[in-house]
Amino acid sequence: MAARTSVARRQKGYGWFLYPGLGVLVVFFFGMFFWNVGISFLKWPGYGPAKWVGLDNFRNILDNQDFWESWIHGAFYVIPYALIPTLLGLVLAVATYDAFVGKFGSKLVPVARTGFFLPQIVPIAVSGMIWMWMLDGSEGALNTFLEQLGMGEVTTEWLREPDTALLAVAFFMLWLQTGFAYVVFLAGLSRLDPSVLEASQLDGANWWQRLRWVTGPSLRPESFVVLLFLIVGALKVFAPVFYLTGGGPNGATMSPSTFAIDSFFGGASVGIGSALVTTLALIIGGLLGITFVIVRLRARVVNRDA
Repeated sequence: MAARTSVARRQKGYGWFLYPGLGVLVVFFFGMFFWNVGISFLKWPGYGPAKWVGLDNFRNILDNQDFWESWIHGAFYVIPYALIPTLLGLVLAVATYDAFVGKFGSKLVPVARTGFFLPQIVPIAVSGMIWMWMLDGSEGALNTFLEQLGMGEVTTEWLREPDTALLAVAFFMLWLQTGFAYVVFLAGLSRLDPSVLEASQLDGANWWQRLRWVTGPSLRPESFVVLLFLIVGALKVFAPVFYLTGGGPNGATMSPSTFAIDSFFGGASVGIGSALVTTLALIIGGLLGITFVIVRLRARVVNRDA
């Protein structure tokens, strides 16, 4: 009884180490969020007196065609930012596990992990500058390489044409986020029992069958975390778009976040920018709420079946 009381006291005492961080989160996150919500009901250029306009800012953004185009781009960015990196990261992680751990030993795994995770380590501003140099229309590495291959007719101003700029941003996001999914899945494979894979190989299962029926299902928790994290990141993506194209040309790559920042600092209205941010936060919060409900319902079903 005394031991249980001692453990309970220690566990209760750990909370005091979390309260300062929780207080900072409440003040600087929730406080700023509600302050932003208040500004969204105002007509205010960012200085001087403000005028209460109620829901007019929200009506203005809903009537703005650029707002809906930014959300179309945001929905498109889910594909290269979340869906493809998740699938590609899973395949690469399983291939690395099979090749290195199974044949050459686990010492080469950190090398592969570092190589794929490097885009996450390099500052996004540096990555954006490198990609801008590669995709430059006059002296870029990509056009130079295509010309050397005799494919000069394919060269173009990659970041100045609407269609190619959108694809360039998509490939940049794919390159940027695949390493994150890869590292998470590779960590999840560490808890996989090697005897299960050996048994599947003895039963004649090929690589694809092992991925579909053995390794893939065992990585469902990691898949859920990666997908949720990356989908939310795709909806509020800012840095890859800002550093590569700035939302251009002519808004062809504009995301909801870059559209909100442009409204904040582009001279439109701080109130309209706040309304955009509030709308974005509510949509992402609703997505997280729905996800939480699905997870709770699934957990109840699993516990009931168990």
